[in-house]
Amino acid sequence: MKFKTLYLLAFIQFILFVGCKQKQETSIGKPKRLELPKGFAEFLDTFQTDSIYQMNHIIFPLEGAVRAPGENPDSMIPYKWRKYKWQLHHKFNNYDSIFKRNFVIFNETTIIEKTSAINGLFKMERRFAKMDNGWNLIYYSVN
Repeated sequence: MKFKTLYLLAFIQFILFVGCKQKQETSIGKPKRLELPKGFAEFLDTFQTDSIYQMNHIIFPLEGAVRAPGENPDSMIPYKWRKYKWQLHHKFNNYDSIFKRNFVIFNETTIIEKTSAINGLFKMERRFAKMDNGWNLIYYSVN
């Protein structure tokens, strides 16, 4: 079972990195060009409000990236997030339009959420994949 899950994760990450031509973006709070897959909005709401649910829907060790030391804010280094060090994620708040959030929808089972400050000083990316047990966070980067 573990091998199957790892194989699936590797395949999903390959698709995400290659940049599937079907990707489309949508924003929460703005007119949408494309709807989120059925059930994803409910999943995300529960994920961000129920800590036990959140921990059960993250594939640890979680692949991701963090800002590299130095002056370049876009320089990222790979990082593996561990369960015992995880800080819970909460509901999105744009704090009077300081932050914006977009979703890149590859297909019915793969979604990327991109959040950034309008001044460019903060960027976050979360990637979600639909698996046997429902939606899961499979990648997280933050600078």
